[in-house]
Amino acid sequence: MQILMYGIYLFLAVFAAGNMVTLQIQHYGIYPFVGKEKFAAYMQANNKSAAIPSIMPAMLLLIVNIILIFTRPVFMPATAVYISLALNLIAFISTFAWQRKLQGEMAVSGYDELKIKRLNATNWIRTFAFLTQAVIAVAVVMNAIK
Repeated sequence: MQILMYGIYLFLAVFAAGNMVTLQIQHYGIYPFVGKEKFAAYMQANNKSAAIPSIMPAMLLLIVNIILIFTRPVFMPATAVYISLALNLIAFISTFAWQRKLQGEMAVSGYDELKIKRLNATNWIRTFAFLTQAVIAVAVVMNAIK
């Protein structure tokens, strides 16, 4: 069970990191090209379609991280579990403090250059948190097999 949980954690950590980097660099970067007249509709569609590729894996990662507190494999240091949990919580708080709020507002009000800049700037928090967590997850495996 411990190895399975770690395998799921490793997959989700790497997946979330790749997903967030793609959102940060590619997706958010093309917002200005969507067009102001269709931007609210675009954001509504974007917010609806985020559930399976973005929200669900991030929530599962948080849940699996919590499970690992109680059932971690021997090769995973407890500090790695708690640092990963802290990074998950940072991403979670950032999501609800800034990104979801800004995306929700733009789904109603439409294009807003200042909100897009704030979204890009604050999303680096999530990007860094997920990337760091993926590095930790991979480092734990690398350390275990050396």
